[in-house]
Amino acid sequence: MSAVSYSAIRQRFSTAVKTIAGFTESRNPLDPQIRQPDTLSNLRFAVGIGGSVAREDSRQLSPVGAYVETSVEVRFTYRLRPKDQVTDYDGSMDQAELVIKKIMDRGAPLYTNIHIRYDRMVHNVTDSGEYIITSLEFGVLHHLPLN
Repeated sequence: MSAVSYSAIRQRFSTAVKTIAGFTESRNPLDPQIRQPDTLSNLRFAVGIGGSVAREDSRQLSPVGAYVETSVEVRFTYRLRPKDQVTDYDGSMDQAELVIKKIMDRGAPLYTNIHIRYDRMVHNVTDSGEYIITSLEFGVLHHLPLN
């Protein structure tokens, strides 16, 4: 397995999510809330690297790289209409499932030299009650370049 950088992994996830109808990438990096004008916020997403830890069961050699597990987060917003919030809550979960299915659909270039595992989903309604922010977390096994 060839080494893959953090930025390449982030970009691959972003490219995969962009292919889902209606999703557009935020111009800002991943943050607790996706800061966009309200008219642009529905299905706006960001991808970020949450952290990385070296695997204890591997050697770290310059030509091969360090074998690591990296946490990748995909965060997106979903608008809650004032008069139909329960339906929109369900809709946000349906969109989360679409993202999970897209990421877990094994194929190139997303899966080239990496292994992906779905870890968890977290839903939070914004203070204004206008949006749900959904965070999807994935674990990625890969070699990190050391040369």
